[in-house]
Amino acid sequence: MEFRVCAKEAGSYDVLVIGGGPAGMGAAAAAAKRGAKTLLIEGLGCVGGTGTSGGLPFWLGATTGSIPYYKMLEKGLAYSELPHPRKAVGGIFEEAMGRLRDAGLGVGPAIMGQTKECPGLDRLGCHDEFTYDLEGGKRILEQMILEAGAGILYFTHVVGVKVQDGILEGVFVSNKEGISFIRAKRFVDATGDGDVAAYAGFETYKGDRKTGEMTSASLVVHIEGVDSKAFEAYLNQGGDPWLRHACRQAQKAHPEMDFNDNIILFPMVREGVFMINGGTAFHFIDGTCAGDLSGLMHRGRMRAYNLLEYLFKPYVPGFENAAIRLTASYPGIRETRRIVGEYILTEEDALEGREFEDTIALAGRHFDLGRVQRREDGSLEYVQPTHKKELKPGGGVMRIPYRSLIPKGSYNLIAAGRCIAADGQTMGPARIMSTCMATGQAAGTAAAMTLIENCGFAQLDAGLLREQLRNDAAIVD
Repeated sequence: MEFRVCAKEAGSYDVLVIGGGPAGMGAAAAAAKRGAKTLLIEGLGCVGGTGTSGGLPFWLGATTGSIPYYKMLEKGLAYSELPHPRKAVGGIFEEAMGRLRDAGLGVGPAIMGQTKECPGLDRLGCHDEFTYDLEGGKRILEQMILEAGAGILYFTHVVGVKVQDGILEGVFVSNKEGISFIRAKRFVDATGDGDVAAYAGFETYKGDRKTGEMTSASLVVHIEGVDSKAFEAYLNQGGDPWLRHACRQAQKAHPEMDFNDNIILFPMVREGVFMINGGTAFHFIDGTCAGDLSGLMHRGRMRAYNLLEYLFKPYVPGFENAAIRLTASYPGIRETRRIVGEYILTEEDALEGREFEDTIALAGRHFDLGRVQRREDGSLEYVQPTHKKELKPGGGVMRIPYRSLIPKGSYNLIAAGRCIAADGQTMGPARIMSTCMATGQAAGTAAAMTLIENCGFAQLDAGLLREQLRNDAAIVD
């Protein structure tokens, strides 16, 4: 059945950025700062993506040296014992951290929330994070984009594209005004799911290239009313930071509950508030399927309640009077579509510390893109295929080439964030929010430069792009 719709024109821009997560923020700010008339469109009501709507207000990967969680368990390490030898991401990301710190809303990097008053909490979290207040972050990050000169259009989704002779002319969007058409000269796909690239007919694939499997998705939950000092005392006296013993107790008392084997807690900047990420994951979720996303929201809210009532309150000191502060407005999706780029970054590239002449961003985080395998007893186990491999060569960073942001054959569309051409486990470091903001800055800068140079993305001199990024305080070497 053919469906016809009349779409009204809703403006024309130099650069249109689709998606307001860290990658889209970096792209919109960078393009606008270079003088391009820029619009950022976002499906929800704030920028920040997973760092705001996704309930995960901390950024990893700003420094190097992290190792996989499973290796930490093997070695019995605490996060505070891990090194962070060098800075991996600067530029717009560092500006965002500075604004949040200056407003009294952020802590770090490599310093965790609440540890000034309760230093024993440094056994939790990830040693390289920058943590910020979620609600304050929405306001500060939004101001940052607007002050750069970009416009923002919320509650707007791309539903189609217009391509003529291989060149993207505009996108069809849906919001409360109906269906509209927005024209632009350059486009940045920062949707995370590669929506625009897929709609435009560029080659993409989802998850593992061979199996199509995608890593688990989570619904993040925040718990408030925790006695942080009592919980710190528990940790100081040898309590397990990952609460494995408490999990086993809860599982034995309530075998009908689907508790995980361990919980990963992160102290937030507000006293008595903790975030749960590990422990809220669900397997076999397709983040491009509305049914899967809807089911995850329901299951996630129920699990949050069960974790609080049947695990934390009865078995974890300090949580006796705790309550759910929030569940995320949007699930944490770690991988879906990836573009097939002009160059596809490989695991060998990362493990060998390969350098590229067109490197435009660094990833300082370890491989952490898990996969599910079935145990002999039929139960499921979440594993990290490369957890025994580390990013030691090349200074402990993974370099991302400019070519991996360009869909193969594209003239005026570029990608940023977790939908770039990073194959296999390389998506683990590449999808981290600090690196997403860095690839976004590179994409937005390139968009503005191609307008000046009157060329397509693939024709832009990567050396000039790298020079401009360095001038803008980004780290590319």
